[in-house]
Amino acid sequence: MRKETRAKRRFIIWSMVVIILLTAALIGPNFITHDIYEVDLYNVTAAPSREYPFGTDYLGRCILCRLIAGAARSIYSAFAVVIITFIVGTVIGTLCGYIGGTFDMIVMRITDAVQAFPSMVFTIAIAAMMGSGLGNCILAMSAVGWAGYCRIARSRVMSVKEAPYVDAARISGMGKAKILFSTVLPNSLTSLVVYASMHVGNAILSFSGLSYLGLGTAPPFPEWGSMLNSGRATLQQAPWTVIYPGLAIMLIVIVMGIYGDSINKYMDSKNNAKGL
Repeated sequence: MRKETRAKRRFIIWSMVVIILLTAALIGPNFITHDIYEVDLYNVTAAPSREYPFGTDYLGRCILCRLIAGAARSIYSAFAVVIITFIVGTVIGTLCGYIGGTFDMIVMRITDAVQAFPSMVFTIAIAAMMGSGLGNCILAMSAVGWAGYCRIARSRVMSVKEAPYVDAARISGMGKAKILFSTVLPNSLTSLVVYASMHVGNAILSFSGLSYLGLGTAPPFPEWGSMLNSGRATLQQAPWTVIYPGLAIMLIVIVMGIYGDSINKYMDSKNNAKGL
């Protein structure tokens, strides 16, 4: 019980941290003090100061203001990818595990083909074919990311559908669709939720990587990956143009990783308490 309490407390604390970060990313642009697009040639690559706490970039724009303005797009785009892949992968994987047969075999071979390549390389290839842009990046990442959810959902459904309570529902005359959505799927979601929470950090990192390569949000709109890319030219003279966007990406990836771990431990402690 003590272990479950600690896990629950940790989960609540990190949930609050994530909510605060998401809220700050959403409302932060209302509090920026400098125009994120205005070029100021008199303050090009200015060092951090009271007026510019994180310094300025190669066009004299405030790095802190641009980080705040780009936070929502960087973070919420990753959440969009996770939501899309979660829904698509879960639906397909659930159908594979429940129906089986030829449909399952065909989908699993497609999943094998998707996962045969390194995910980032495959994503870059798809994004390059579709062209740069936020929407294309989300679609490219979604086209690769669904496979992981599909495998987990299929595995969980194949295990759950043999459980005694599913047999009892079947014997009672409950239809296949109702058994699937009211009994099998709800009892298969725990592993998927944990995987999704871990996936957010990877999605942010991948999205920043695509923007760094010029396949994401086009300048001059601030996005953390594109800010890293534009800061390369001034790395030696003004390292802060790269350091602060890199720290922002690292911070959010670490927070989401710890949050995913807290969800995992909380779910495990609940299952252990129930004797599962």
